[in-house]
Amino acid sequence: MKNKELEKFYDSVYKKGEQGHYTKLRLAGKDIAADRRAVMEEISWKGKTVLDVGCGTGETPYYIAQKGAARVVGLDYSAEAISAARQTYRHKNLSFEKKDVKDVKEKFDVIITMGTLEHTDNPLGTLKRFKSLLNPGGSIIVTSPNWSNPRGYMLLTLWFLFRARITLVDLHYFTPVEFIGWAKKLGMKLKWRTVDQSWAHGEKLVADFTRRLPNIARDSKLPTTGARIREFIAWIERHVLTLEKDAPHTGAIGVYHFRK
Repeated sequence: MKNKELEKFYDSVYKKGEQGHYTKLRLAGKDIAADRRAVMEEISWKGKTVLDVGCGTGETPYYIAQKGAARVVGLDYSAEAISAARQTYRHKNLSFEKKDVKDVKEKFDVIITMGTLEHTDNPLGTLKRFKSLLNPGGSIIVTSPNWSNPRGYMLLTLWFLFRARITLVDLHYFTPVEFIGWAKKLGMKLKWRTVDQSWAHGEKLVADFTRRLPNIARDSKLPTTGARIREFIAWIERHVLTLEKDAPHTGAIGVYHFRK
């Protein structure tokens, strides 16, 4: 799926409601997802001007406005998302716009983008555009699925060897390696970490694979059976969940903080 098709895809997702979209995983019954929690804790938002690129239905920019940001702009090219955001989240320092980041003129202290960079045709070019919109001393905070973990290794084996459709819209499969390289090219400092270890090699992984693998096998016409998939998941439960340990690079979501 190329960028020009994403608007139609996300309009359909937001029209039926994010809750119906399986990729929105949650933390132990709490309403703040792991990546959003990590972003909220990354810096002090008080007094900052903030641009959220790919804001979806507006939850994150609303939380940031509540944290004392001076001005927060949520940007998305899905009309359905912006409509939902405007109806749901209101704050005197918050606004939402249906716009492409290339058309933004204003500068900001912080630019965030959550789970969108992997969908772009030119990730480094996108980061360069973000940098051009920063005030002096500004920050770019990015979250992206991280593939340097058991979940990533297993799914990417299916992708690289069989071109199985392991995700719906991702064009790229990043690890910290890409972001470290981009920081050097951008001339920016980088601090990174990963979160949501359970999704990468814990109980969430089992729940994810139980639903995802049969769909991948069906859509990609892989020569396997439901019994073999269940056998594989049982092996994961016995070995991966027992032996794997958390490490800085093994979470399911990468959190990357670039600073000028």
